Amino acid sequence: MANGTIESSTGTNLEIGVEWTSTANAAANSSTVTARVFLHHYQIYCAALTGSYVTVGESTEYFSHAVSSSSGGLQKTYIAERTFTVPHSSDGSKSVRIAAGYVFNGTYNGHYIGTLTVSGTATLDKIARASDFTLPTLTLTRPATVRIYPASSSYAHRAVMRVGNKSFSTSTVTGSTLSLTPPASLADGATGTKKASGTLTLETYSGGTKIGEVTKNCTYNIPETDEFLPDFTFSKTVTNSTSLLDGTGIIAASLSSLVLSVTGQIARHGAGVSSVKITFGAKTASTSTLSTGTLAAGTYTASAKIVDSRGMSRYKSESVTVVPYTEPYAESVDVHRCLSDGTASDSGAYLSAYAESKYTSLDSLNSAEMKLTLRSRGGVTLGEWALTPGQVSVIPAGLSAINSYTASVVVTDSAGGRGEYRVTVPTSKVDVHLKDGRLRIGGYAERQGVEVDWDARFNGDVSLGDDAISDFVTEQGRSGIWTWRKYASGASECYGTTAEKTYQLSANYGALCSSPTGSGSGLNSESYPAGLFLAPPCVEAFAARGSHAVIVAPRDAGSAAASPNYLVIYPTVPDGGSVSAALHICARGRYK
Repeated sequence: MANGTIESSTGTNLEIGVEWTSTANAAANSSTVTARVFLHHYQIYCAALTGSYVTVGESTEYFSHAVSSSSGGLQKTYIAERTFTVPHSSDGSKSVRIAAGYVFNGTYNGHYIGTLTVSGTATLDKIARASDFTLPTLTLTRPATVRIYPASSSYAHRAVMRVGNKSFSTSTVTGSTLSLTPPASLADGATGTKKASGTLTLETYSGGTKIGEVTKNCTYNIPETDEFLPDFTFSKTVTNSTSLLDGTGIIAASLSSLVLSVTGQIARHGAGVSSVKITFGAKTASTSTLSTGTLAAGTYTASAKIVDSRGMSRYKSESVTVVPYTEPYAESVDVHRCLSDGTASDSGAYLSAYAESKYTSLDSLNSAEMKLTLRSRGGVTLGEWALTPGQVSVIPAGLSAINSYTASVVVTDSAGGRGEYRVTVPTSKVDVHLKDGRLRIGGYAERQGVEVDWDARFNGDVSLGDDAISDFVTEQGRSGIWTWRKYASGASECYGTTAEKTYQLSANYGALCSSPTGSGSGLNSESYPAGLFLAPPCVEAFAARGSHAVIVAPRDAGSAAASPNYLVIYPTVPDGGSVSAALHICARGRYK
């Protein structure tokens, strides 16, 4: 409460004065000012004349009051009391003019006095208004504490957070601290940045009435948490070339392909999805689907990533194992003429057949059957018989002694794969057979010209037309990926194309990169047809399909039974760190 006194100085021993007191009303930002007007005098008599007044600020109140005193001493007589409401400035300060006038219209102590007046300035108590505060670090969904510097200990406060047209208010609290948690919804006001520009306002209340506020610019950090990260569903659809694998979860080389899909894309709190990327091994797609094509054996990482308009991203991945699969084939094949009891005979009408079946198990889902098909020299099928792998079968084929045949051992599996091994079953042996312009030494003649089944030595050149003949094929066939031949000279060869495989790369030679030798690197060898080579053959290999400028190099020498392991060399590490390629392999050696 403020108070004060102003008094005139006329020098007549008759003075007028005002005593004032003020009481602040913080809620209204005003003060109630009470003014009491008094006279200092000796013996006096005056009538209650009109026109006397008291003024506080812009307000004036009028009064009339008679004074009568016969006492001889100095006296103080209150002649009026009025109350005024004075509004303060916006900052709570106020200085106000106080004045009073008393209409006397008479002579006192020898002096004529019309109206006694007095005026002065009263400074009222300043009313504390809006409280100040210190900005904390603000992150959406995370608690923060605002330090308040209260303008008055009786005031209450609340905070208002704003970003764009989004706002959120806390409850009203008292004290010097205010706890708040910026809500996730504020991010709706900033769809293109991780740092939302906004304001924090501290509102000050007195008695439930808002009396002021302070607003400060601030930044609301948007954290990379599930609440704000974009999301999607990542799925794969497996297509198999055989129903054998459907519903099993097995993904097999050469039999399976994948379509990877991103669906249900969503960006949080007003953001939008900016980009999608799917990766499978070395393949990438900036769309919502990726088709792998037919797969090679290996372990791959399938992944997807989406990025929203704030630059936030979500990544999902899974490991995909593609199990090896090789078409079935027969090995250790032995087909020859025999008697009914199985005894080998070059004139037998029966066939003795033995072969072993090789096929990929596919986790015991796959099975294979082996059959022998007999065809005449003209290609007419004469019969088909089932063979038991690893057992000798004696087949009543009804072979003619004077005709040769082609026996094909065919292995087919449940996955639809097929391998064929062909063997020529010659005629019965005779020293010489001559008939109708056909001559054969060692068997019955079946074609025009001369045939020799025996090892032959010519003291002179042997020519076909004008071209000398130095060698010729004695056996040939297909086994697994291989097409193979044996020559009379003892030379042998095979060639084939592997399934496409993925080779992981790393920088090894300056700018050049090669596939490593560890597990999962893509290195592998291919088994040769049985009995084709006596020692490791000479091998050539190059990329049949795949990324540009792939160089193929053997990692080791291989063996007589299997090709070398291979690695690839590439100019740079490609996107995804791997390349896919199938290899052409050609091997040349000797079987005798």
